[in-house]
Amino acid sequence: MVLENIKYNEVIHKKLKKCEFCGRELIPIGLDYLYANLSTDNIEYERCTCKKAQEYWKEKDKQDYEIAKRKHFREIINKIYKQNYIGRKFQDLNFENFNSNSENELAIAIAKDYVNKNIISAYTSGLIIMGESGVGKTHLAASIANKLIENGKIVLMGRLTTLLDMIKETFKNNTKSENELIELYSNVDMIIIDDLGTEKISNWALEKLYTIIENRNENRLPIIITTRFDKQGLIERFSKCQDEQLVDAIISKLYQMCYGVTLKNIKEKASTSDQTKC
Repeated sequence: MVLENIKYNEVIHKKLKKCEFCGRELIPIGLDYLYANLSTDNIEYERCTCKKAQEYWKEKDKQDYEIAKRKHFREIINKIYKQNYIGRKFQDLNFENFNSNSENELAIAIAKDYVNKNIISAYTSGLIIMGESGVGKTHLAASIANKLIENGKIVLMGRLTTLLDMIKETFKNNTKSENELIELYSNVDMIIIDDLGTEKISNWALEKLYTIIENRNENRLPIIITTRFDKQGLIERFSKCQDEQLVDAIISKLYQMCYGVTLKNIKEKASTSDQTKC
């Protein structure tokens, strides 16, 4: 920059910004000169210490943090998953192409109501979708996921082994960290674990699952599970691992956080726990 081209006709101390709440003059931050041809919009000023200003900046910082966090999560998802949220085979599943009939319309209504609650407010309750193989558990969960994503929510969906394999990859790839993925799974708007209980699971995997569930519970964030097993069935499936206390803690926590809906086959009516804890 040529010094001769700089106009020294505007004095910053003649344009001091004032607090919009109390009117106190605010001092520019980080400027060691008095003159510059700058707009006040491009100058960072000190924050006023009046009560209303402190309340404003507390809320502003909170909003900025959430925006930065969501941007960070989307960058991780794009880097690791190569897609925004769930597998390609799930992306075309929705409520409209769900095999709806008189036997499962109650389950669909519950799922749609659940979506609306998550869109409207920070809904904390999770959902366990139970039923035999082939009744549409994955389709219903994917329909929820896709509707939430349409409304700007960050959602991850996959089988437990798929999600945990990403963590295992961090041991091979130094560009990703285990803690980063745990943070992602613990803080996205929704995580959906599909077909829980059908896969063999190690104590290591149990520990990671417990961490994610406990973190989401503390963060007051929901989780969706699809499974063909009831509560006791899940305990029996996981109890083949050595740490039975950890198994009991995981299943108990899930059933504290979630209410259940059961999909039945064409000959049986869909049922729900009436949105009470399972």
